[in-house]
Amino acid sequence: MPTAHPPERPGGLRGPSGDPTGERGPAARRGPRAELLAWLGFTDRRPLDAGTLVVLADALPPGLFAVWTVPRPVPTAELTVHFTDALDAAPVEDRVLVRIRTEYAGGGWTVEDSALWSTTGRLLALARQARVLRNGSRAAHGDG
Repeated sequence: MPTAHPPERPGGLRGPSGDPTGERGPAARRGPRAELLAWLGFTDRRPLDAGTLVVLADALPPGLFAVWTVPRPVPTAELTVHFTDALDAAPVEDRVLVRIRTEYAGGGWTVEDSALWSTTGRLLALARQARVLRNGSRAAHGDG
């Protein structure tokens, strides 16, 4: 599972896109790894609780999108979210930093690990999900 410490924050609270309103949707930082990192929240700036964190844990595309040149359908087959006590300790702001990383891809499946942090760096939740890889394991390598 992801580490308990947030990665370097890309572009501060308003996110790496430079879009201060967030109206254009989540902008994820891409890199050489099968990992995406983005600030996410709801446009109505609702306080975040366990239910809304589950939605945000599944909001980003798979980490493979950071290395693929052609996106493919990769629907979630199973999602498990584990919460820390941070939700009990203090209110959560209207945005969280979400990192999703592909840990395995092949045989028609991918396994993703996610972590969600508050703007103050508190770990809020860890998630793991299995997704169906369309086009089998060839899709994990960017071909076919």
